[in-house]
Order: sequence, then C-alpha cells, then structure tokens
Amino acid sequence: MSTPKDLKKIFLDRIKDIPYKMETDRHLRKMKTRLHEELDVVWLRYNNKEATYQEWEKALDKLIKAEKL
Repeated sequence: MSTPKDLKKIFLDRIKDIPYKMETDRHLRKMKTRLHEELDVVWLRYNNKEATYQEWEKALDKLIKAEKL
C-alpha cells in the first residue's frame, strides 16, 4: 500500500514530463478540468481507504493522456 507521500512523488514524477502548452480549445480545457477533479476525488477516496491504488492510477493515467493531447 502506498503512503500519501509516495502518491505525491509518483504524481509529481509523472506530470513533470508533460509539455506545457496554452490550450485555446474550450472543450479540451473543460475535459482536463473534469479529469483533474476526478483525480482529486479518487485521491481523497484513496486516502480514506475507499478506493484502490489501481483506481487512483487509472485516474492519473487519464489525466496525463488528456494533458498530452
């Protein structure tokens, strides 16, 4: 089981490779915001032992894929 510090390190390591770019497409911005909020909810559920590590990782993967678009 990962600790909150491990999750934070995994999160920061995975997002540091994402290139920053300004998005002008409203739909992409809204999708990224929705996926970020979804990750926050799963992260809180994981910290409360209501979600699994696989659920957290899946939410993170979806956010990273959207950010790379």
